[in-house]
Amino acid sequence: MTEFTNKVVIVTGASGGIGRASAVSFAKQGAKVTLADVNAEGLEQTAAMIKADGGESLTVITNVADYAACENMVAKTVAAFGKVDVIFNNAGISGERALVIDTPIEEWQRVIDINLSGVFYCTKAALPAMVENGSGVIINTASVDGLVGMGTLSPYTATKHGVIGLTKSTALEYSRKGIRAVAICPGYIVTDMTETGFAQEEKDGFNAMIPMGRGASPEEAANFVTWLASDKASYMNGSAHQIDGGLLAGIGLVD
Repeated sequence: MTEFTNKVVIVTGASGGIGRASAVSFAKQGAKVTLADVNAEGLEQTAAMIKADGGESLTVITNVADYAACENMVAKTVAAFGKVDVIFNNAGISGERALVIDTPIEEWQRVIDINLSGVFYCTKAALPAMVENGSGVIINTASVDGLVGMGTLSPYTATKHGVIGLTKSTALEYSRKGIRAVAICPGYIVTDMTETGFAQEEKDGFNAMIPMGRGASPEEAANFVTWLASDKASYMNGSAHQIDGGLLAGIGLVD
């Protein structure tokens, strides 16, 4: 028996990056995994990877900015697999870069809708099934930008601070019902989003600031996600955890 045998996991943002790597890892460890995203082609690729490893998954096209879509995602999961043990709220976008004064209101709202409201909607939709089971784990993707500021990405930064606050509030409300809520705060993870969202000189700058000198692979982040969801992390609750190679450790990096 493996770590997640007989467990049911929902992963949003499962078409690539940390979401895909985590979904594949959960499935390898025995979980039945619902793959949710707006990117149908990416989801099918993730599902094929899971199938090739002998795992089981369900694909649900889901716009997390639409609460009805989130309810549908959970309902289809319960119909197929009978319950929800873990939800990894990972779907998100970086948004367009601009100074606050130059950020369109529509862009602010778009990032809020996906990155923050999406986490709230998916959490709200999944909680009844978890409460009924008397157990569950909610893992939310925040960012190191949820712990500090990030110039020219104010909508993104605001949402990630909000995700951490939502995580803590959820833990306070549902711990006595057997449900844990935790957040991860990735730094520079080498994904399609980061590779296309930043110029090469910016990525070189990130690497120079990171004590370990490089970004993390999605698989490195996924290793931590699956650990947080496991019984090995049973006392981790209401907390936000950096996956940043020491980026926020402080100043005075020594070569």
